[in-house]
Amino acid sequence: MAILFNGSRFFDERCPDDLIFHGGELGICYTLESDYITVGKRPASSPYTDRFDSIVMNGTVGYAENTDTAFTVRPFSDGVECRIKTAKKGLSQFGIKLPFNFMGKLGGGGWRNQFLFNSPYVSDDREIQYFYLTKPNGNHLLIAVTEGAGGWKMDYSPYLCGHYFVDLKLLANHDRAYNMPRSKNDMTFVILPVSSFEECFGRLAELYRRPFIFAPILGGAVGKKIVFSVYGKVDHFVIRNGDVEEISHKCEYTLEYSGETKIYPVEGGKQGGGISLYAYEDIIGLYKKSMDSVDLSVIEKNTDGNLCEHQCWCAAMLRFLQKYKDKLTENEIAEYEKKILALLDVVTEKDVAKAVRRRTIFHLPHEGYPAYNIFESNRVQEEFFGITILLDAYKYFGDEKYYRYAVCTMDSFLENYQKDDGRIERISGQGIPEDYTTVCCPMISIVDMANYLRDRDAERSVRYFDSAKRMAEYLNKRGLIFPTEGGRSDLADTEMEDGSISCTALALLYYCKNVERNEEYITKAKDILDLHENWTIR
Repeated sequence: MAILFNGSRFFDERCPDDLIFHGGELGICYTLESDYITVGKRPASSPYTDRFDSIVMNGTVGYAENTDTAFTVRPFSDGVECRIKTAKKGLSQFGIKLPFNFMGKLGGGGWRNQFLFNSPYVSDDREIQYFYLTKPNGNHLLIAVTEGAGGWKMDYSPYLCGHYFVDLKLLANHDRAYNMPRSKNDMTFVILPVSSFEECFGRLAELYRRPFIFAPILGGAVGKKIVFSVYGKVDHFVIRNGDVEEISHKCEYTLEYSGETKIYPVEGGKQGGGISLYAYEDIIGLYKKSMDSVDLSVIEKNTDGNLCEHQCWCAAMLRFLQKYKDKLTENEIAEYEKKILALLDVVTEKDVAKAVRRRTIFHLPHEGYPAYNIFESNRVQEEFFGITILLDAYKYFGDEKYYRYAVCTMDSFLENYQKDDGRIERISGQGIPEDYTTVCCPMISIVDMANYLRDRDAERSVRYFDSAKRMAEYLNKRGLIFPTEGGRSDLADTEMEDGSISCTALALLYYCKNVERNEEYITKAKDILDLHENWTIR
């Protein structure tokens, strides 16, 4: 089964009804040497706007008039080889725009039959450049630039905050503003069918006549042995970790240093496709490094500081203190507690004049929102992140205020946002009901609260367990539908997000582990995670 070109369209014999290109036009993307891309207004979802030159096809040969570019397509192995070439003067950026049928494009056959952009790779010498485009249905593609690789550019959607990929641009040369090495405006690339990431490496070794290596696990504690597979012939491996050393033809490496180590296979003096490994001295020390990186002034300056994405450090820091306080100095403990308490003061602020939007959980009804709702917001994930922080704060500090806020917020959350069938629903800014059941996995907060209250408040605990059970059953029956908060646009299909997919499986498994085991839920979670493998960056 092959990738073919019939003179008008590219198609995949494995799934001839699936679209390879869709929702855009194949053409040359370029800028002129007279263009100044760093000046003027920039588009919302791209660093600059480049120019476009349509390719007019005549059989397997095409021509783009403005850039005087020849485009040719020919069979290559079980795929196709494409080439763009021009001698036109005055061009700065030069490349090709490939409007792949990326997930979310209208009329593209649905998300299981559309591509995800996965695992791009460019070697240090820019002689190896490839991309792995995955589909949930398993019919993946390998895109490899075999001659004239200069780099790449991904365009995001100008609608819905750039949540969608629009096209992939392969560049022979970047615009001069990037100060990259220049080469001829002559580039060749291939499109090949593959069924797995591992299969890619055998194809790449043949294409580039260089060896490639792959390791399913790319790090761990110092002393861990990493075993990798080799594709192609290898004379030796080169290790880079500050210094350069050679090791013999041995397909394993024991992590020696904390930080990053790169390993490259070499054959005939040519360096092939390598791997990057990450090692740490000990897991507690790594956890502490993460905690020490928290800077409240940076959060305040560079984010909106909401209680979900930008304050999740707080729950992590509280749990670090609960587990490893005896391994910290008094000054370190005091510094961590100071940061946590500063946030908690904002979360529990009772003065409406000092309350902070999307950070304070306000104790009274305010501007149409109920009591113990996130201040001036119905982004419900901020509410249940707040519940987790408050419960952990109570466990650590023992302050009853945090306990009261946690239970009152959970009561408000469930009363106002959970429906009878178990789903979590909020009303969008457009007045449309939106399913938020798996946005940041509220199951975790509900189950944790239910378990913690077993002995302290049995009535509430039973109510929370019932909420968790109804939620689990709803997710089990929802099927392979994974809504998220991406919003809606007439220019795109309803968004399917990897986070919603993985959080669906996580919610079911969390319920089974912490409430009651249900084999049907476990089977459903496995099916979802098998599907989710196609989202994994390798």
